[in-house]
Amino acid sequence: MSAPAEDRQPRKSPAEPKAKLTAMQARAKVAPKKAASKAESHRVQSPEGRYLVVQTYQQMVNVLLPYTNTDDRMEVFKATKAGFSLSSVIDLIESVDAFKRFNVLSKIVGLSDRTLARRMKKKDESLTPEQSARALYYAEVLGKAQEVFGSRALAEEWMTKPALGLDGESPIDLLANPVGHELVTDFLHRLEYGVY
Repeated sequence: MSAPAEDRQPRKSPAEPKAKLTAMQARAKVAPKKAASKAESHRVQSPEGRYLVVQTYQQMVNVLLPYTNTDDRMEVFKATKAGFSLSSVIDLIESVDAFKRFNVLSKIVGLSDRTLARRMKKKDESLTPEQSARALYYAEVLGKAQEVFGSRALAEEWMTKPALGLDGESPIDLLANPVGHELVTDFLHRLEYGVY
């Protein structure tokens, strides 16, 4: 028997639920301080009060791009090309102790401390695409390391310690350029699958 007509729900197209989730993800607000505590649970609370399950590396990217669908790599590419705001990069740095201790902001922006201090007065200006890509490298690698090692503390510790698989270099020091990013992500994937 079929259900009475008033009990039946209208059939939704397969694309509709995905679009709704994407819209909810785009509206999800992750405060930098909350992102660090929520990272362990892999959940982000939307304005409607619902919890969305997000992969950890996406949570770190969401700090940089809070209203961008981070599942869509083309949107992330376009946002990177347009340049992240300095304030969103500062939010990322402030949410990660290791990034503050190892002066990652200077590595991302590529400026001396004095020049960076002057640049801090214009936090709403966009970074260059290259600077934005470096910020994205740090966010994605930290998120992936957190997935591999199981906690933010272990991921930060791994990023700051010299690694034999990286010729004694610390991952945090290699992420300032694309080749270093490739080396670190490759090493992280090998660790994840037990192939060192």
